Amino acid sequence: MRQQYTSYDECVDFFKSAQKTNPDLFKVEIIGKTWEERDIIAVSITKNVETNLKKPALFYTGTIHAREWVGIELSLNFAEYILEHIDYDPILNAILDKTTLYMVPCANPDGFEYSRNHFAFWRKNRRKNPDGSYGVDLNRNFSVGFVPNKNYTSNVYSGPAAFSEPETAALRDFVLEHKNITIALDYHSQGNVFFPAHNFIHEDAEDAVDLNLLAGNMAEEIRKESSREYGIHMGKPPVHLISGSGREFYYSQGALSLVAEVGTRNISDYQENMSENIQENIPALIMALSEVNNYKKEEALPRVSNFIAESISAKKVELTWDYTNDETVYFEIYRSEKLKGFAQASNRIAITKLKKYTDANLKSSTNYYYYIRAVCKAKAVKSPYAQVLSVRTKPADNMFSKILYPVPSKIGYVGEKTKRNKEHFGKNSLFVGVSEQKGECFGVCGFSLENIPENAVLTEAKISFYPMNRVAVQVEKYGEWRVGQMDERNIEQMESFDDIKNAKMLSYIDRPTSSHQLSQGIWRTYRFAAQELRVLQKSLKRREAYFRMEGPNTLPLDRASQMMQWDIGYGKFSGGLTYRPKLDISYTIKEAKLDLESVSEFTVCADGIIENSLSAGFDKNAKKKYACIEFDLLNLPDLENTVFSDAYIDIEAAAINSKENSLRFHVELIEPVEGDISYEKLQNRKVIERIGYDVSTLDVKTSKKQRFVFDTYTISQLIEMSKTRKKALFVLSATSEKEFTKSVDINWIDKKCINKPRLTLDYIRKRKNPPKQVENLATKIEDGMIKLTWNNPDDDGFEGVIVVKNRFRVPCSPYDGQKLYGGSDNYTYDNFGDRDVHKYYAVFSYDNVPNFSEAAYIEVNR
Repeated sequence: MRQQYTSYDECVDFFKSAQKTNPDLFKVEIIGKTWEERDIIAVSITKNVETNLKKPALFYTGTIHAREWVGIELSLNFAEYILEHIDYDPILNAILDKTTLYMVPCANPDGFEYSRNHFAFWRKNRRKNPDGSYGVDLNRNFSVGFVPNKNYTSNVYSGPAAFSEPETAALRDFVLEHKNITIALDYHSQGNVFFPAHNFIHEDAEDAVDLNLLAGNMAEEIRKESSREYGIHMGKPPVHLISGSGREFYYSQGALSLVAEVGTRNISDYQENMSENIQENIPALIMALSEVNNYKKEEALPRVSNFIAESISAKKVELTWDYTNDETVYFEIYRSEKLKGFAQASNRIAITKLKKYTDANLKSSTNYYYYIRAVCKAKAVKSPYAQVLSVRTKPADNMFSKILYPVPSKIGYVGEKTKRNKEHFGKNSLFVGVSEQKGECFGVCGFSLENIPENAVLTEAKISFYPMNRVAVQVEKYGEWRVGQMDERNIEQMESFDDIKNAKMLSYIDRPTSSHQLSQGIWRTYRFAAQELRVLQKSLKRREAYFRMEGPNTLPLDRASQMMQWDIGYGKFSGGLTYRPKLDISYTIKEAKLDLESVSEFTVCADGIIENSLSAGFDKNAKKKYACIEFDLLNLPDLENTVFSDAYIDIEAAAINSKENSLRFHVELIEPVEGDISYEKLQNRKVIERIGYDVSTLDVKTSKKQRFVFDTYTISQLIEMSKTRKKALFVLSATSEKEFTKSVDINWIDKKCINKPRLTLDYIRKRKNPPKQVENLATKIEDGMIKLTWNNPDDDGFEGVIVVKNRFRVPCSPYDGQKLYGGSDNYTYDNFGDRDVHKYYAVFSYDNVPNFSEAAYIEVNR
């Protein structure tokens, strides 16, 4: 297998040959010497390569860890791609006209050759240490966060001082000399994940959105190429793990910096795995190159500011933002249903010169994430992205929604070989899959359904888990992870491996997730189909639901683990509330009906008004006859706490005075007639809207009872009318395709007025307005953390509050930032926040719909 990979000398020879055959495109220079006197080369690639310093650049580094051979192989394959496509590919040519690519194919030549020829899994360089051992972990030898130590034999030994190694010193000097670098990509293995650079504080950096979108756009290119899903994960700053890395050093010099962890093994089967990993990363690299010009320091466009949701409904979000007036600038807006999504043509929803946009046709009770950037058509450059805007659309008019979190004591994992399964609950991650060490493992997740009414009718549900580490999933396209609902009534102990393994499964949720679709740092959501929803519906009576996550239960040859780690949101290993699994449920409740019988029926014709008659058609002089129906609106339920979902009028024909079948009848809701009703006033009536569809004489002959169904607009108009009017007037009118139609009509009520027209309204009790805001929001430092306190409102509808933090603006919704707390207490702590960083906190009170109040907010550390 090793012979299929390229040696370091072959790599150097390839690039020197490329320079010889394409001197205007390639330039090779020696930037340093290793301990074993090998040349460290850097390759410049651009059109008219001598002008490389005048163009913004991407800096590529590979194989800084000796055993991670993908870095050097990808650099060679990408260079070959450029050589093969430069003659005809217009996109590649346009990029290289304006952009430079700097590549250090192998940042650790000595260690790489030692790995190739002696010890395959060697990681460090080949410095001789004081104790006679060899090697420094070069990716712990940079200056940012450098931590000295004397554990020479450790795989992460950082060296005697920052930049003590010739390899890291060479990289440092190259970066310092090339101020045109705007993006830096450091290629490693393994994990199929991008790690954006960290700012070493527990708060978002201003350019975190750009880092995540750079990674997201690259991941999307990989997904389109191979269907493999790469993760994006920054997480909390574990300084002891990432101290002294190249990624953070490049970031400190002003470059957007990512680590790309490629594949599932350091040295994988070349034909089966490595070649595929390389090919899928080439379009991702092209995508990254295309962004280099947008992050150059000179003539950079400022970000869009104050990007907020002005209003949010069940189907629409109104977006507004601020920007300097410039006739050459327009804006691109992107929408994703994933927090760490991408921004490409496929999810671009608008191009506009305005500073507002209404996004319509959305799904109710759904989380959306918006990105926006400015584009200058004169300079052909785009701005960095504005801070991501997170919203959740409101429930549909007749719907409620709840996001439930697992009970701490009911979430954990059980392992076949682990001895303390009970201790895993509420304190550890979910380890799911199989490994030699733990054996087979299942995740267990239990939810209380006490907050869902027993008479609720579930309409939609989804359960989501946050994958925090997939490095131990060493196999591609082998095994799958799925979630199912268990029958908890037959389980004696939730902490028992045997009980969980043998549990009766009521249903499995959605499709399983294959190993190549596992993406660290990006929520994995399983959506309930109708049959699965019916199973969950039955759980409402039991007031709880339990789910089991399972993975593969066997290992392929020569693999030690197929184990995925998921965050539970509890305990010291978790990311907190933000990463807690969640069960998102939408439901309605059984509707009530209000049947209103007409209070007045009369016919208006040219000859006058006929009481207790509903005749619609044409008289002997071909003049229309109007059937008029009035309904009393005084008995409608409390409008402030009622939602009307459906409305319709039932009318039954009593007599058909027509042999023609082409006559058609329709019902209109009209504006109230001022004063006494007359024929002339009805002829000039103001129609609010027609009700439902028209019916023909033939339809009536087939079925005498006809139903006219209101649309949403007409229901709303009827409700508005009820606020100021006691009655609603409907007109039943006829039309004919003939020019002169005479002496034809249908009487829509019997002579004794027994079968009167009926107006039926379906409705549910539901609050329309949010509870009052909290009061007296304040902060103080307690136990080294920021503590927030407030007074909950005295409001009958108050259910609780959601507390949100946003570094860059006042949160415009309870989803616009990091969620810190949800519940009915009157205080919380910012456990993970940096107490000295400027930010905004907002508290939103909510009811059981939920409707949210306006934000009560406070700014700290201005």
